[in-house]
Amino acid sequence: MPKYLKVSKNNLPSETGELYAGACVWFYKKIDGEIFLLFQKRSKKVHNGGFYDISAGGHVDVGEDVLTAAVREAKEEIGVSLEKDRLEFLCAYRVADKIASIFIVDWTGESDRFVLDSEEVEAVKWVKLRDFDDFVKEEVKPNLKNDFPHFELLKARLKNGNY
Repeated sequence: MPKYLKVSKNNLPSETGELYAGACVWFYKKIDGEIFLLFQKRSKKVHNGGFYDISAGGHVDVGEDVLTAAVREAKEEIGVSLEKDRLEFLCAYRVADKIASIFIVDWTGESDRFVLDSEEVEAVKWVKLRDFDDFVKEEVKPNLKNDFPHFELLKARLKNGNY
């Protein structure tokens, strides 16, 4: 996994066509034999506002590794402090000009007292894994519906009891 990829000076995708890196975290928990995934609802102040998205995620800053970025994004967006060793790597893949690294975190037994960054996140919602496909079709931001091939891997990983 690359330590970092090129981005412009303002930490946005490079205008010269290089790839940039993204780090995303899915929080999941198990309650009474049922698996739930945490979605964040994007603030109406940001791109794709009003739609749901992955639990936390964003760009990898210049010189930052993907684990550090994932931990930082979780803290910034939903107010959760994580140790890097809690993140389990799920996969990485290319979407357009981004390499997305996806991690999962077991949140079973943890507090649901999230501190949301109101500039970016309007709300969070736990969704049953069995309702995942319907929720994605109806509620998530447009590019998440079509461009994120990790969904089947995520569902299989959690359904097979490897958590």
